[in-house]
Amino acid sequence: MTGPTRRDAFGAAAALAELAAAPASASAQTMAGLNGYAINLDTWCKQAPFEQRFALARKLGFRTIEFWTVDRGNGTKASDIKKLVDDNGLDVTQFAPAWPNFADQSKLPDLLKVTEQAIADAKTLGCAKFTITGHALIDGMTREAQLAGYTAGLMRIAPLLEQAGVTGLVEPFNRVNHLNHLLNGSQPALPMVRSVNSPRVKLLWDFYHMQLEDGDLIEKFTAGADQVAHVQIGDVPGRHQPGTGEVNHANLLRAVRAGGYHDKIGLEFMPLDQDDARAVKDMLALGVG
Repeated sequence: MTGPTRRDAFGAAAALAELAAAPASASAQTMAGLNGYAINLDTWCKQAPFEQRFALARKLGFRTIEFWTVDRGNGTKASDIKKLVDDNGLDVTQFAPAWPNFADQSKLPDLLKVTEQAIADAKTLGCAKFTITGHALIDGMTREAQLAGYTAGLMRIAPLLEQAGVTGLVEPFNRVNHLNHLLNGSQPALPMVRSVNSPRVKLLWDFYHMQLEDGDLIEKFTAGADQVAHVQIGDVPGRHQPGTGEVNHANLLRAVRAGGYHDKIGLEFMPLDQDDARAVKDMLALGVG
């Protein structure tokens, strides 16, 4: 990946200035149009420090956010994030803890510790979902052994999730730009989650990864929709907003809703040229939320 150019820097500065100059809050029409979406604060509003992105998200017209880890590297706690959420009139749909590579069964104590903390953080944040990864390939282990170990780990934490009423979202990646992972696309993640057979272990279906790994987006989603508890989007190539790449997101999102998924759709993409306001306009133009 190349570093930022002068054009990128000027574009980011202009986008931030546009946000700062915008009205104190988005129009009711804009907020209604964005109601079905959750802005990802680790991929949007990157011109500003993380703690300032909550206010920017609200100004853009979002009511719901998602983000990656609670600890931002400076000891941030879930209670700190919850205050920013409440101060800006937002809700959290899900977040992504940092997981041990738990296909290795020696990592079971770490897996349990992270799960317990993630459940506690979810309760503090007022959300009922978080992402589960931890599936980097392990040298010296066969693929079959890793699949068995990862599945066993999910089965071990399933009762904890069920008791807490929190859903763990297993997220597969892709082999184009997320190299050396056990789970890529819908296979073998979909049959794995089905085999765990828990109402609280489901899939995070990120259509950016699915397009790069699987293609055939609507048919494959429809076949696995019963196991999907969170959806994210990002166009291909570039992982920018709908309309910047090859995916027909209007058709895709209509199929997602028709397939029975009615929760928030996570916008885990990088707005083109870091122009967040333009990305909002592109989302509204879809007419599907």
